[in-house]
Amino acid sequence: MSKPALVFDPITAIGYIGQTVLVELRWGGDNDMLWRCYHIVGVVLPVPGVFEDGYFLVMPFDGSEDLPLEVYFDNINVIRGIRDRHAPAKVLERLQLMHLLQGQTKEGERHHA
Repeated sequence: MSKPALVFDPITAIGYIGQTVLVELRWGGDNDMLWRCYHIVGVVLPVPGVFEDGYFLVMPFDGSEDLPLEVYFDNINVIRGIRDRHAPAKVLERLQLMHLLQGQTKEGERHHA
């Protein structure tokens, strides 16, 4: 059974700005979880009746994007701040190794970034 998405109040969401975080993401009915490391550079808060979905503006840790990406709050299962700048590489390295041990992606499967 999947756990519900996290709920962010404005103070908590704003508190992540400037932090490097490791997040576990899941989209809609998709049961596959995806771990990513991001630098949070901004936040868009929900406004009832105007814009219901809040999200973080993030830059990938690996510098692969020129502009911030949107990571919607309702896609986040876990978020953890990282203090050691070398920790993301160590954690992601372990996660990739676990993925390799569990088998490669099958033809036709999609994964989200």
